[in-house]
Amino acid sequence: MPQLMTIGYEGATQAEVIEKLRAARVEVLVDVRAVASSRRAGFSKSILAASLAEAGIDYVHLRALGTPQGRARGRAQGPDRRDVPDFRGTSGNPRGPARHGAG
Repeated sequence: MPQLMTIGYEGATQAEVIEKLRAARVEVLVDVRAVASSRRAGFSKSILAASLAEAGIDYVHLRALGTPQGRARGRAQGPDRRDVPDFRGTSGNPRGPARHGAG
């Protein structure tokens, strides 16, 4: 049965990420970033896809599975804001106490 795993690339080089994927025997990387570009070398869509192909890993960009625009990092605005939990103040976040449904 196929497994689903996640990986981030913060603080890692492209080579380090690809090595971790190979070590975990990942066959397909599904990129869920809304915009598959990066200021970090090697992590923009076309460069990443080519490097993964060289390592024998398929690349698929499925932006619809990612965080909708405006919701990334708790920046949701508008009438649906009440449906987005506010995790400020948890896990060491210094922005204040957590509130859910405040609006």
